[in-house]
Amino acid sequence: MPIRIEDTSQDSIGLMELVDYLHDSAFDPRDQESMISVAPVLRKLGNNQTFLSEIICKELKDSKSIQVDNDYTPQVLMLHAPQVSGQSYFIRACFWPGHEDEILAASGHSTFFYGIPHDHNFNFLTIGYQGPGYISDYFEYDYASVCGIPGESVDLRFMERSQLNKGSMLLYRAFQDVHQQMAPESFSVSINIMEHSLRSVTMDQYEFEPGTGTISQIINRSSAAAIFMIAAATEDGDSQQLLRDIFRSHPM
Repeated sequence: MPIRIEDTSQDSIGLMELVDYLHDSAFDPRDQESMISVAPVLRKLGNNQTFLSEIICKELKDSKSIQVDNDYTPQVLMLHAPQVSGQSYFIRACFWPGHEDEILAASGHSTFFYGIPHDHNFNFLTIGYQGPGYISDYFEYDYASVCGIPGESVDLRFMERSQLNKGSMLLYRAFQDVHQQMAPESFSVSINIMEHSLRSVTMDQYEFEPGTGTISQIINRSSAAAIFMIAAATEDGDSQQLLRDIFRSHPM
């Protein structure tokens, strides 16, 4: 299951102090130990209980350009998008409606990924920021043993059920951790440092059928994987050479 990180610091910082630290430290979000090393700084941002509301108010004052760099659903607020080519991370806030909230009844549980087991093709570090936090059933599996075909049976090994309480920090490991989230008792927020790398747009991410462990669909957010498959099937020398070059330099 995700790696739980303990930190009891009461210090607080602002968002840009976290951004500056990540930039100066040149951390590698593909590396688990590197991600764990920045957890104390995320904890300090989590201790700042006003920065998020300040950002939201600022966004609302400039509503014509609100979240122009956010291609996620409205559940996600982009806090620091990739600013330059090659930036290896971004920072976001995720909103989790409680099971009594009207928006959950109106939009349905699947809109917020509740009840849908899924893995991730990226590492990410998360902290419970507000509210009781979502509940998850956690599983692990062997990504390399899976073909990735919808309907394929996968050995999902149940690990535990736990809650992302306020102040709790977890490192979700790419291609290993699977979770099935459930709505919290009341509205909650988490803050994430997300890996933004080549593998996160080229490797498959899977959604699983609840209770059966079979792959229900591939849920990649990028079309890059499909483009690669088309290029591989094209009898064009340039396309084949480009794929070979990408293969040689791919971090995986």
